[in-house]
Amino acid sequence: MKRQEGNIPDEEARRLAETTFDRNVVVVAGAGTGKTTLLVNRLVHLLMREPNPAEITRIVALTFTNKAATEMKVRLRERLKALLVMEPLDRARGPEPVEGQERATTDPGAVRVEDLRERYGLSSDEIDRRAKSALGDLEKAQIGTLHSFAAHLLRLYPLESGVDPVFETDDDGLRFEEHFAAQWELWLDSELGPNGSDHTRWRRLLNEVGLEQIREAAYALRSELIPIEELNRQAGADTLAPALRDWFATKRDRAGALLAAHDRPKRRKIESMLAAARELFDLLLVRGHHAVGALDGTQRKELDRDLGDRPVGWSEEDFAEAGSLIRIAKQVLEVDRDLTRDLLGLLSPFVRRVRATFLEQGWISFDGLLARARTLLRDHPGVRERLKHDYHAMLVDEFQDTDPVQYEIILYVAERAGKCAATWREVELDPGKLFIVGDPKQSIYAFRRADIEAFEQVVRKVRESGGVVYELATNFRSHGRVLEVVNSIFDRLLRRQENVQPPNVPLIVRPNRRGGVTRPGVELRLVTAGDDEEEFESAAATRIEADQLARWLKEDVLGRETLTDASGRTTPLMPGHVALLFRKLTQAQDYLEALRRHDIHYVTDGEKHFYRRQEVVDLINLLRVVENPHDKIAVVGVLRSPLGALADRELVELQERDALDYRQAPRLAGWGSPRAEAIRRLYGRLAEVARAAPGCPLPEAMDLLFTRLPVLELAAASLHGEQALANLLKVRQMAADLADRPHLTLTGFVELMIARLAEQPEEAESALAEESLEAVRVLTIHKAKGMEFPVVILPAFHHGTGKGSDAPLVAHDWSTGVLGVALGNRCSLGAVLVGEKFLAREEAERRRLFYVGMTRAKERLILSGGLPSRPSRGTFLSLLQEVADGGVGEPDRETIRIGEASFEQAVVTAKDRVPRRKKSAPAALALAADETALVRRWEQRDRAWLAARATLRELTPTVLMKQEPHPARPSTGSAEGPGQARLIGTLAHRVLEHWDYADDTARLAERIAAVCHSGIPPERARAAAEVEAELRELFASFLASEPYEQLRRATIVGREVPFAISWGEFHSQHSAPPSTGLGALSLSKGSTQHYIMEGVIDLVYRLGGQVWVADYKTDRVRDEEVGSRAAEYHLQAKIYKEAASRCLGVDKVGFQFLFLRNGKAVEV
Repeated sequence: MKRQEGNIPDEEARRLAETTFDRNVVVVAGAGTGKTTLLVNRLVHLLMREPNPAEITRIVALTFTNKAATEMKVRLRERLKALLVMEPLDRARGPEPVEGQERATTDPGAVRVEDLRERYGLSSDEIDRRAKSALGDLEKAQIGTLHSFAAHLLRLYPLESGVDPVFETDDDGLRFEEHFAAQWELWLDSELGPNGSDHTRWRRLLNEVGLEQIREAAYALRSELIPIEELNRQAGADTLAPALRDWFATKRDRAGALLAAHDRPKRRKIESMLAAARELFDLLLVRGHHAVGALDGTQRKELDRDLGDRPVGWSEEDFAEAGSLIRIAKQVLEVDRDLTRDLLGLLSPFVRRVRATFLEQGWISFDGLLARARTLLRDHPGVRERLKHDYHAMLVDEFQDTDPVQYEIILYVAERAGKCAATWREVELDPGKLFIVGDPKQSIYAFRRADIEAFEQVVRKVRESGGVVYELATNFRSHGRVLEVVNSIFDRLLRRQENVQPPNVPLIVRPNRRGGVTRPGVELRLVTAGDDEEEFESAAATRIEADQLARWLKEDVLGRETLTDASGRTTPLMPGHVALLFRKLTQAQDYLEALRRHDIHYVTDGEKHFYRRQEVVDLINLLRVVENPHDKIAVVGVLRSPLGALADRELVELQERDALDYRQAPRLAGWGSPRAEAIRRLYGRLAEVARAAPGCPLPEAMDLLFTRLPVLELAAASLHGEQALANLLKVRQMAADLADRPHLTLTGFVELMIARLAEQPEEAESALAEESLEAVRVLTIHKAKGMEFPVVILPAFHHGTGKGSDAPLVAHDWSTGVLGVALGNRCSLGAVLVGEKFLAREEAERRRLFYVGMTRAKERLILSGGLPSRPSRGTFLSLLQEVADGGVGEPDRETIRIGEASFEQAVVTAKDRVPRRKKSAPAALALAADETALVRRWEQRDRAWLAARATLRELTPTVLMKQEPHPARPSTGSAEGPGQARLIGTLAHRVLEHWDYADDTARLAERIAAVCHSGIPPERARAAAEVEAELRELFASFLASEPYEQLRRATIVGREVPFAISWGEFHSQHSAPPSTGLGALSLSKGSTQHYIMEGVIDLVYRLGGQVWVADYKTDRVRDEEVGSRAAEYHLQAKIYKEAASRCLGVDKVGFQFLFLRNGKAVEV
């Protein structure tokens, strides 16, 4: 394939990955290697390949997030449009500029027309035809997340899946939480009440663990991905499962090998504990679950001891492995098989009922989508075979972050036709159908069940079935000085551990890379205590580091360094060029405060403290006050908020006047506060809203609050400005989303909000609609996945993992099939294996998270932290110290070396003192150098917006027919005005919408009367009798006609059928675009594929083996003029016929105008 620039090192691997169609392909694409371009190119080649080009609707392209799916679809649309505009310029119309054309045609890796002509021997016309076809069907294509694909499968086969065909997805899990809470209370009343049937087991469990832990276990079992029956079977089995047996045998052998290497006649503590562990593992293999009781007291006491420090003669690696084996043995001693069986026996019926009733209500969880789609494909061979036939290619992005159940869904659809494996392990893949892109070094979603071991098993399966693996290492993102440090660090940090950690693949800088910043590369900035500081705590280090970092950005970086893009344009470095990436946003608070002190604007993305935001708390207080004027705590909250702006002293004065009640405004008389008049007005508005809100739907009550009180305006003027405003609007959206709950009043909504304030559930702030160069981005490394920034700062380098994440209460190890249950310090035997694997993966993922954070930087990477007296465990700083050639944190070392790479280090000594935010006079507004470009950009946006508003994109037949000249119609002599004529037409359509043509015609009078009763508006009530009489007369003619007799014999396909079709080719074939404006609007002249034609077809029926479309007309016209009147509607007929043909997939469609008053049918 030809590219615009010189060859890149892995050019051949990219070409083969894009164009290999006879084998399944796995692409291991490192950070910044252009995998989105690769995926889009692969899609284009699938559409254009010879032989056997694929249709876009026969391709499944799956990504990890909705954002990534949207980007892929946008990029594919741009690429296809670029193929259209690359036609020869001597055509009747020149190439029309399209959105995204510049990016699609300047991307050096983009597929081009000449590439396709050369590779497949296609003409430009054929490329154009295929691209247009794909563009027309793009919205029908399965390009999205695997959850959306799973939902699509369930809706295709609802009976087989056991779901409501119109189910809704519980995206945020809140619906299930409410459902679970309600069901739990009902179940407890039944179980613990006098009629409960299992009080003995309840007493035993409550004595052991307590009710709250039992509830947590029940909630942990909620996921449909947890097989309840298999979990009960494993918990009750007397013998070890094969996978558990093999695992414990391996642990026993390793304990024996370590003892053989280090044992001595007089054993030390470590050898004695290791021997006890080996003995326990031996007993497990012989006696299964009874091993714990069979271990003698001496050995048990050995395992109760603390391991202590590494003794002489033990290497760090051997000591760490021995510690792991001893930890596993200690965990085995906590296994309580009877407790686990009692717990599962008690909870399993409840969990089954909760799942079933949630499904019966028409809801399904995200886990339920995957579980039921997997079951549908696994257990219904006919469905699987049809889907394999329907989809000819599958592309999967971010495969390393996909969970194992999603792997099963992918493998079943990618199975060879005619085969039907009982399990995923036995699937025989269809050659050339599966295309996988992923990078195991960037797998950082273990908390969402991403599993490196499962990833490696699937890749191994692809290889063994004849597939091929290509590696991409050329990085298009980062500066060479960044990459050389990244490569050196992770060559040492990422060492291969089978099924746990992949090895590092060094990244290669893009040849002839252009652009950069003033000082590219990597820099380490650390803060240490002064000489007189005896103790430098981690919290103090964080405060000082945050302030030093913000000051450095303000004084030395922003506006002082420059950024040069690939085209050579230079601009000052702006806040929007900088991103602060945290492991968790809980670490960010001190850094945000420092940015505020130094007047650096920022936006956060992904912070889960929505219910702690002050503007949200203030709004909930306001709702509480409106709903209950006696809630004095909420009244005080409102009066102390920006809405009241009262000090505590003034609140005391109001209390003394007994005036903390907005219904008692007269009690403010004589109050000498300068705020008295403002509070009087506020009380009046509150009373007004309180009177009106209970009678409004919930969203309208919120709107009333925002209309009558300056809540939104005060939020916009606050420190957080746009973010605070967006958060308040999110509360309003929550109200709208909850409005469909039965009986949820304003009181119920307020109670729900109060509960969430108390519980503090994790809820992200409202995402801002548009990024800005005026604000630093603050987000987690997880959120930054797939993103890039000119300058990346990894702060809080000294922050550790704390005590570590807790393993899930209920977990499933997909590779072995082992399930585990943990409850407090008690667990099942399977939980020992699952928990140990969790710990190993957590440590490996910490290193990969560091890798992902570092590889977000394009030009400059800042590693920032403190040097507290007592370092935390699991810090990024400790990883750096592990691989560096010494000197990290030493004030006199200005350069840190890691192998061949080096970077600068700055160690700053500071006191534990954070300055207050300076108050300065507002700066005079001056037009910065880069703001000129911003002004031009907004002017372009304004012009584009005006053009878009003046261009009609959605058409109806009526709009087009108004553009055509029509002869003047003679008067019919009717006394009815145009309003009454329209009313009669509307009512006639309503009568026929539900009329059975085979029914007794005598019943039509009842139908007419019913429609008139409900359909005549009050302002025309006086004419009701006249309208009903005219309808009877109209239908008397129609019922006696030949067209009506035909409809009695016909098969009705649909009535009042809405349609929407793309409008372009047909428009250009049948009607020249109007050159005159439509009021303030106009049609986009001379272009195709820019319109959506919408309409409603009155009747679709089948008669004599042909599909017919009929349109009712109630026009007053003489019999001899029916034909000419029908001719005036010729464009409508053509549009309706085309819509029916396209939507029904029928080549030949007949069309009739049915003139009801005349009883005549005119075929067109």
